[in-house]
Amino acid sequence: MKAIKSLATLTTNRIFVGFEYISAVVSHVLQRPTRLGTAKGRLGPPRWSRTLNATEKTGDRLLCIFVLYTTEPSLSTLSYLKALRTTGFEIAAINNMRCSDDLIRELSTICWRIYDRTNIGRDIGAYKDGILMLRSENLLSQCKALCLANDSTLFIPGLYGDSFSQAISSFLAGPNSALFSHDSHQITKHYQSYFQVVKSEVINSEPFIRFWQQYRPLSHRSHCIRKGEVRSSEEIYNKISRTHVLYTSEFLLRAISHLSAHESIATESILAMMPSITHTMQRKDRTYALEKLVSAAKEGEALNEVNQHCLAELVEASNPSHLAAFLYPKFLHCPLIKKDLCLAGSFSMGKALQLFHEALQLSGVHSDEIETRVSEFRTAILTKGIPADYRRKPRERALKGVPDGFTYTGP
Repeated sequence: MKAIKSLATLTTNRIFVGFEYISAVVSHVLQRPTRLGTAKGRLGPPRWSRTLNATEKTGDRLLCIFVLYTTEPSLSTLSYLKALRTTGFEIAAINNMRCSDDLIRELSTICWRIYDRTNIGRDIGAYKDGILMLRSENLLSQCKALCLANDSTLFIPGLYGDSFSQAISSFLAGPNSALFSHDSHQITKHYQSYFQVVKSEVINSEPFIRFWQQYRPLSHRSHCIRKGEVRSSEEIYNKISRTHVLYTSEFLLRAISHLSAHESIATESILAMMPSITHTMQRKDRTYALEKLVSAAKEGEALNEVNQHCLAELVEASNPSHLAAFLYPKFLHCPLIKKDLCLAGSFSMGKALQLFHEALQLSGVHSDEIETRVSEFRTAILTKGIPADYRRKPRERALKGVPDGFTYTGP
């Protein structure tokens, strides 16, 4: 421990050793001993930076911590960053691996800073490093709003992207204190962590600062979800009275009802945009709401008021970013599609790529770009894999939280 403390005094702020924080002067460093030596997750100096644009007054800054895990630029990520930039955010990009020169070249046209980071704690760990970095530079106190986002989603530009940017601008001009893309009632009520914006009253609150100072960044997926995503909601966001979620079952049914007044929507077409029913229909304790929709689809029924109950119950009881992965884009113009849809067994590769292609078309993406963007999704799927790829890899399966396949749950 003495050796570690001695090393710590050479840098500036805090240090994480094993499972405890100790007082030290460390510059955005996370350290923990391993069998092979000491693993570090460190921002250090940025690979690229420029001076922040001036603001009219203190407290006006819009800052974004955007976390990547890539070596090369993608159309999807660049579109996402540009959408955030158009709403006024200055972006600090933190890459959980080393940036290539091409990636730095592309990001530098959009971002304020670019960091490399050793991937300890995944996206949540990088959020922690970024937030503590901003706080150490007294930038959090200058924030009107802070955005936390990452590249675990594909971004659909065009109509969907424009709608997303407009929603962010409306939030910034409105009375709400926090904005989220999705919430979830799995495990317990919480907000999903891949897109959120919080205003100054949250950013500089004691619960927000305390959570990020005390969070232990471990890389096990279950830890990131339960101790990061869920616990941040329990300790911070669930206690905020004025929050807004962009994509919910309420807004989905409202959009469907509006369209239904002009044209009939077949239940079959809704089921075709939802995750595979295979694993659920093989179980004895099958979900009644799903069976009702399947029966309605077989009978060629429209998605009537009764069947809408079933749809809402399924969305609310499951992971909405998977169950409504393609429903939210079609009906609510959501531009965010999770890259792990196939890894989780929610969709087959063929179906996910087909639905993504259709979403790009409906959003008005230029035909010359569509195949390139579909190819990016295909590469992401093949890189992550599908459940069958992990049958003989129990350790990787556990670390990544890979299930046998998507299973519907319901009341």
